[in-house]
Amino acid sequence: MRALVTAEGNTATIADVPIPEPAGNEIRIQVHSVALNPVDALYVADQPNPDDVGRVIGSDFAGTVDEVGKDVTQWKIGDRVAGFVQGATSVNPRPGGFAEYAILEADLAIRIPTEASFEEAATFPLCSLTAAQGLFIRLGLHAPFPNPVPPENELVGESPAILIYSASTSVGLFAIELARIARTPCGKPYRIFATASEKHHQKLLDRGVDAVFDYRSPDWPEKVYKASGGIAGALDCISEDGSTSKISQTFLESGGRIAVIRSTAWFPHGFKDKVSAIYSAVWSGLGHEIHYNGGTIPASPSWRAFTVEFFKFLSSHPAQFPIAHITPRLMPGGLDNITAHAFPLLGHGKVIDRDYRGSEAFLQPISAEKLVYNVNPRGA
Repeated sequence: MRALVTAEGNTATIADVPIPEPAGNEIRIQVHSVALNPVDALYVADQPNPDDVGRVIGSDFAGTVDEVGKDVTQWKIGDRVAGFVQGATSVNPRPGGFAEYAILEADLAIRIPTEASFEEAATFPLCSLTAAQGLFIRLGLHAPFPNPVPPENELVGESPAILIYSASTSVGLFAIELARIARTPCGKPYRIFATASEKHHQKLLDRGVDAVFDYRSPDWPEKVYKASGGIAGALDCISEDGSTSKISQTFLESGGRIAVIRSTAWFPHGFKDKVSAIYSAVWSGLGHEIHYNGGTIPASPSWRAFTVEFFKFLSSHPAQFPIAHITPRLMPGGLDNITAHAFPLLGHGKVIDRDYRGSEAFLQPISAEKLVYNVNPRGA
């Protein structure tokens, strides 16, 4: 099969690799669509082991079940599913999803509703799970599905205020969707405040936030504090430079937690008293020991169980997903053009440092969208 693999010189190239075979608890998917995440570009440009070439990259994908393992009962050939894997972002040897075929553990697949496209479904797995982990494990919101992980710091109050910083990102948009349908233990909605560039304000208001503020305004923390009466928990969807310390200034005097999505890019100083930042990697939800970002994340059966329950929730409606997808930007050229087009758009450093802009419409800066490529297996 054709796959996008790591290559010498910290890049990626198309190669022919063997079609993977599913183990007893796995399914094989004929991939239709793949969606890009910043980590896909980052760990090609900065490979953990530069000598480890030829590994299939990529995280998010969607397609049809092509083969089922001998112990699998919940899926059959032809079912439409989506999922994510840790493709070439660790020294672990597991292959990625940017290929004509990919392997998933059967209970970590999302069933695609009848009215959803492969392109829409591919936007879900990694970023929606990142948002769910941040809200329902790290911040302690009450989840709208069974949560096997006891919240570390449950938000208290009749209707606590939460802040989604950089809310027009994929993680931010999913976080808004999830927070909007969540309810406190007493049945009250959470109050949702957000930051984004002004062009996205109406979009976010339409999605249900109580108020949205321009992060470019120097006094946005004061505005958020005044409007909310004090934030109880926040999700920093960019986690770069001074974003996290600024978020801390919006908090109640009693303090609280900020869930961050990057472990090393934000400044760990200038925090308001009693406010702390807590990091987790989405890969914990796969349930395997992960060597990532210079450290080791131990296998967590409970975080994997959380993923299973969350993906069941995403699969629970036969016609439509229970939350809105991210707008796909359908990119031309399939797997062959990911390295040339998607990686420059994503960059391999901080989001705030992205400066690539091509002449074609599909090469304009990414904003409230997700880059999606269709994969066309030979002979299909």
